[in-house]
Amino acid sequence: MKKNKQIIKKIALSRIRFLFERADEIFPKDQDLANRYIELCQAYSRRANLKIPKELKRRICHSCKRFLVPGVNCRYRMQSRRGKGSHVTLTCFICNNKTRYYIKKKNPKIRQEKKENSP
Repeated sequence: MKKNKQIIKKIALSRIRFLFERADEIFPKDQDLANRYIELCQAYSRRANLKIPKELKRRICHSCKRFLVPGVNCRYRMQSRRGKGSHVTLTCFICNNKTRYYIKKKNPKIRQEKKENSP
């Protein structure tokens, strides 16, 4: 039974990636069809109890659930602040929803160790 679930999740993930590729290709011609592909991706992930990968999930608006293409229907802005930290702001032009993705700083101790170990 456990093996069947793994197979189902693997198939669902491949379908999700395939539909994202098709949505990216078809978006300039037919935006409604691209949005339908995204709806199907979300349905596959719910049905298989599978998370959509982070790099793909960030191409979907959290509010209106539309497929986002930078420069066409969304805008990415990078901001750096000392107190709050750096982040990327994603603004959807359809619903004007703003989503922030915070950027983690790399550990400075690791950088120092790498510099010391290099010749």
